[in-house]
Amino acid sequence: MGVRRVPAEKIVLKPITEGMWKGTNINEIFPSTGDTDMSAGIHEIFKGEYVVEKAPVADVLHILEGEIEIEADGVTETFGPGDFAYLTIGVPQKYTVSDRVKLVYVTYPANWTSE
Repeated sequence: MGVRRVPAEKIVLKPITEGMWKGTNINEIFPSTGDTDMSAGIHEIFKGEYVVEKAPVADVLHILEGEIEIEADGVTETFGPGDFAYLTIGVPQKYTVSDRVKLVYVTYPANWTSE
């Protein structure tokens, strides 16, 4: 398959009900359990602190709305609408959201849920 289209009407955020991201909303447009080498989706994260002890995948994030502070491997940066972030595989990460953030993510490899 050389190209795959997901129509906008199929992109609906759904709540995550368990695990580290419980209480956030997500749409896995290209899911981590699918047949693609990368996963991609939209994630809406609410006020809180989320800690990843060792990142299972490399991430690229594009912030759509809100603001997020990310600490990865000892470096802390704050990202807002329009910003991109690259996060390295295998390092500790901490995400801090003071209100709400909505972002597009792409991971490689696809299996970010296998941590």
